[in-house]
Amino acid sequence: MNASTSAADGKGSTWALVKLLARPTMADRSSWALPVAAMGVASALSLSVAGGVHHFFSTTGELAGMYRFLSLVALVLLLVPLATLAGAAARLSARRRDTRLSSLRLLGASSGTLRLLTLAETGATALAGALLGVLGYLALLPLFGLLHFGGGRIGAGRLWLGVLPVLGAVLAIVLLGLASSVVGLRKVEVTPLGVRTRQKAPVASTRRMVAAVAAVAGCSVLARLLGSAASTLAIMVMMVLMFGLPLVAVNLAGPWIVSVVARQDLRRAKDPTQLLAARTILEDPKQVWRQVGALGATTFVGVFMGVAMSMAAQPTSNPHDAVLMTDIRTGVMLTLLISFVTVACSVGINQTAAVLDRRQLFVGLDMLGMPATMIDAARRRSVLRPVTAVVAISALAALALVLPLGAVNSFASPTSALTVVLVLVGGLALVRLGLLASRATLRQVLVAGLTRAE
Repeated sequence: MNASTSAADGKGSTWALVKLLARPTMADRSSWALPVAAMGVASALSLSVAGGVHHFFSTTGELAGMYRFLSLVALVLLLVPLATLAGAAARLSARRRDTRLSSLRLLGASSGTLRLLTLAETGATALAGALLGVLGYLALLPLFGLLHFGGGRIGAGRLWLGVLPVLGAVLAIVLLGLASSVVGLRKVEVTPLGVRTRQKAPVASTRRMVAAVAAVAGCSVLARLLGSAASTLAIMVMMVLMFGLPLVAVNLAGPWIVSVVARQDLRRAKDPTQLLAARTILEDPKQVWRQVGALGATTFVGVFMGVAMSMAAQPTSNPHDAVLMTDIRTGVMLTLLISFVTVACSVGINQTAAVLDRRQLFVGLDMLGMPATMIDAARRRSVLRPVTAVVAISALAALALVLPLGAVNSFASPTSALTVVLVLVGGLALVRLGLLASRATLRQVLVAGLTRAE
């Protein structure tokens, strides 16, 4: 009886602690509004893309196989930008949550209490974002339904996945959100003081570069084996893998290359702005890559889409081919649009999260007398400096895909070049807009820190 009473009291106290910590979390909108919004956008766009794939796989006709293949290619090309946005949402409040939980751990909270707190907070955020995404998906159905493919309008009903698939997507999003908290919770349980004081800085391992080279080599092998494929299904699977492996290589190599560039900048730094920017990158190369990695994915998509636009611009007398070329152009523009929306959201969210995550550093520098303009300049340099490396390796990865497919002439055409240039200019503009949008957050952080000090 006493044991059961004690267990009940323990559960009651844990839930009381959950409610107690939920009040300040809900009061601080920055800790939940951005993660929910980011998860909502990622969920809405993911469901919309899945609805498009569902539509093309449910159609019949002479070109049905081609449409199915192209829809899978678009899905693979958009997978990394959407995953980047979802990851940004999952990690947005992870640092502050880990800091809070590590403090509770140092005060004597049990592992079970920490797990319950983590599951409650992460699950609530993921569920709210998933439900917001479903509402966004429903709102986008009529808009995407106006698109014409195959000589006619799609219609909103053809893009509807069904109740069970949508509920399954909501459940998957919640489970992914819960899974993302496992690593951070493990670190809190094992080294709470290290998490609280940020003693262990993440390092970009050279193994990432080795894995990236292996992925590119795998792409070349698939290109050679493509001609000997025995079935249409095998060809489709191999082609999808060929589009996906370079994207994987870019994201594996990115943090390592960014850290190499930062170490060179650190050795050549001539003023506090350059020094602080290089130190910021080296503090967490993976986080810096996440801030600009979406631009890399968009660059990759843009290079390939430029080739597709060039191919679609070729004149043809066959009416079926003319419809297909028109649909390819529509699909290219739609893929680029979704990619740009994803990049815009990802950059803005990551920049705001970076400011909130480094608020103590920025406030400390401000109190030491460093001008706010210099702090902002260092922050901007820490983001814009890696952009060159991001664009370069993403373009090279796209070329690694284009060359084995024999599309060099299409890549060199004016249509392809114009598409690539527009993508690069638009991507850089989105990064700069994200930096400008987060400047207001930096000012608020500095003012709040000065107010607390006074």
